[in-house]
Amino acid sequence: MRHFKLMLLALLLATFSLNAQSFYVLTGVDSYDPIVLADGKEFEEFNEDIKSLMEANALELDINTTGHPSRVLAFIITKFSVGDTVGVQIALELGEYVKRKGSDDEVFALTYLDEKSIELTKDDLEDDLADAVEEMLEKFATQFKDDNKKISETKKTVTHETFDKDMAYENDYKIALAKAKKEGKNLMVFMTTSYCPWCRKLENRILSQEHIDKRIKAMHVPVMLNYDKKKFPKNLGKINVTPTLYVVDAKTEKITETFVGFSARTMFLSYLNKQNAK
Repeated sequence: MRHFKLMLLALLLATFSLNAQSFYVLTGVDSYDPIVLADGKEFEEFNEDIKSLMEANALELDINTTGHPSRVLAFIITKFSVGDTVGVQIALELGEYVKRKGSDDEVFALTYLDEKSIELTKDDLEDDLADAVEEMLEKFATQFKDDNKKISETKKTVTHETFDKDMAYENDYKIALAKAKKEGKNLMVFMTTSYCPWCRKLENRILSQEHIDKRIKAMHVPVMLNYDKKKFPKNLGKINVTPTLYVVDAKTEKITETFVGFSARTMFLSYLNKQNAK
């Protein structure tokens, strides 16, 4: 397996250097191994964070990233210079073995390729790199959803007014806390308001997907609370931004994890991935 993985990495690097193109086809992609190849020590410290974003994106799309499948999704990050300007080339490539038409022979090919260049600025490198990676993963997710109707088929139809009932969320903190203690689970508190458009996106794009809902409820009792009604402990009202997701230890009522805003969904999904891997 180690030799196989090294061969895949070598092929990916070779195709990058040749500026290869791809078919941009994502139908039937149900698994891949996420990897990050960074050429330069200044990028290596971000490898784990980028990989976590990739795993969270895969969880959102219900794509398996375990078992070392013979398909890889790779971020390849390299430096380049044009005159006095130093830039960063970021490529997102999906590489896999495919059969040639009319033959049983398999060849390694790129079935998705996206590239982006940013200027290398040491002060803003982390933020610029994170923005570029998230933008490219979002583009990949959009293409995947367009090509595969799989996600829409495994997502419940929900409205904000009935979200708690549709998704079997508690809507009373004390009741949810008692239930979590009884079941030996943590609380997952979804802080929302009736007029928050980003809350609607979190409800419709993330929380209502069945495979994500199952992971949440495996280790948490979810409760949906309206921030404006103020019917919750004071420690849940310190952040006045919605949506906010809190993970609360039911025994101590201490907040162990906080995810603020829709943009934090990748960190939340990464958290779910790690919790269910235990």
